[in-house]
Amino acid sequence: MFQIFLFTPVPEYSGLLGFDWDFFMGVIFAWVNVAVIIFILSWLLYKPVRKFLGDRRDRIASDIETAEENLRVSEETRAQYNSKLANIGTERDEILADARKMAIEREAEIIAGANNEAGLIMERARRELQMERELAQSEIRNQIIQVSTMMAERFMGSHMDAAAKDKLLDQAIAELGDAEWRN
Repeated sequence: MFQIFLFTPVPEYSGLLGFDWDFFMGVIFAWVNVAVIIFILSWLLYKPVRKFLGDRRDRIASDIETAEENLRVSEETRAQYNSKLANIGTERDEILADARKMAIEREAEIIAGANNEAGLIMERARRELQMERELAQSEIRNQIIQVSTMMAERFMGSHMDAAAKDKLLDQAIAELGDAEWRN
């Protein structure tokens, strides 16, 4: 406290808070200090804080956009999944129909192959039967010739010479050749 006059007594404060000149100067000085600090801090920190808040706002906006995009993609995937689930019955029926069609075609191929093979087996059996029939006819002719030769020898009473045998053989073959062989 300044005393302007050296001889004036210092007044005593009567209360806790005195509204005097020093008090008002202190309040004004405090307000000025606060205003200066606010001005300096706002001048120094305003742009960095504003930049930080802008970056934060942009990051939050991009996170929201990413989340919305992910939500949209998941909704599309869900819709595709639901449509596939809805169409699974028809798809199953198409697959089964294709499988049946392929099985019927395969069955027809197998049956055609079996019929073809059976035809070949039957043809081979017919040829073998025909060869056996011809062999049997040949054997029967030979036996008939032998029997007729033996009967002719007994009937004639003697042995025949080779020329007589050949003549009788040719005659028997001619007679047998005219006859048809029946199955």
